[in-house]
Amino acid sequence: MNIARVEVIPLSVPIDFPFRNPRFGFNDRLTLAIAKVQTDDGIEAFGVTFTWVARHVKSLVASIDDLGATIIGQDIMRPAQAWQKMYATTIHMGHSGHSIYALSALDSAIWVLKAKALNQPLHQLLGGCRDKVPAYASYLLWRDWPIDRLQKDAAMFKKHGFKYIKMKIGDKPLTEELTRFKAVREAVGEDINIMVDGNWAWSLPEAMRFGRALEKAGAFWMEDPLASEDPEQMAELTHALDIPVATGETFNTKYDFRRLVENGAAYYYIADLQRVGGVTEWMKVAALLEAWNLPICSHLFPDFSVHLLAAAPNGFVLEYMPWWDKIYTEPYKIVDGFIEAPKTPGLGLELDPAALKKYRL
Repeated sequence: MNIARVEVIPLSVPIDFPFRNPRFGFNDRLTLAIAKVQTDDGIEAFGVTFTWVARHVKSLVASIDDLGATIIGQDIMRPAQAWQKMYATTIHMGHSGHSIYALSALDSAIWVLKAKALNQPLHQLLGGCRDKVPAYASYLLWRDWPIDRLQKDAAMFKKHGFKYIKMKIGDKPLTEELTRFKAVREAVGEDINIMVDGNWAWSLPEAMRFGRALEKAGAFWMEDPLASEDPEQMAELTHALDIPVATGETFNTKYDFRRLVENGAAYYYIADLQRVGGVTEWMKVAALLEAWNLPICSHLFPDFSVHLLAAAPNGFVLEYMPWWDKIYTEPYKIVDGFIEAPKTPGLGLELDPAALKKYRL
């Protein structure tokens, strides 16, 4: 079975809980590019990628179109071969940004095609380690939320069964950030793990100061604390603190993660499906981390990440951001803080034709 057709569908999908992004301003929509891939005998699958800035979708669609042309005729039983072909094709433009986004979406679609053709759920094809995956709630608790909203949403997360939740920090003085953290703790009690995400907010001395305070406050991890993404500087912070540092979502391919691990840059490593290089590369990063006795976590893309974490022996926790659930006929559900790994062949999700028509750009 070979790839016969690649189609890219750009979408603008409204977010149910709009928020302010420190870099791109107010966000009430996401711009997606769906890479639909079809075999010569009619099997279809898709990959997903997105951009924060709507005007960037044109270059993202063009990138997928261009790269998709290189895999026409590709045997879907050989996703590793397809990945190498796409990686070689993009070597002169570099393996980051839209080139890796396009590669990731197409690679992910090929893996789903293979799973469908073999009548297996993707997670079983990839290794099949567990039947369900713990998730943490990450789509509320933003920096611009007032304290009463933080407490209301945190309590809602607990009611829905989440054992892990994440709040955004990094734009306020330390005393105010601690007040907000303690308010969330008050709302959920002591049995819920609260992560904090700085989104690259601080210098090394600032991160040291915040980290030591957050240790005492009982934060579960401190994610992406440094404005610098220098692995050596992150390692200096990690070695100075008791609170675990989490990082990885902006890094590309196994080569970036090798540098992070060799430097001891963090304890929790977070791989983003569209930045790391798709299903093929995500699983290689998981194996790399397993060799160092380190866990792997997902960033966004819960639709695919449940399969990846269910397949990886060192899979730890899934970031639950239901931003584009609207495009699926039956999106995944959280039950007692877990997402069950689908039992149907392929991804276990189907695109909703009415939603694709409604949100198409």
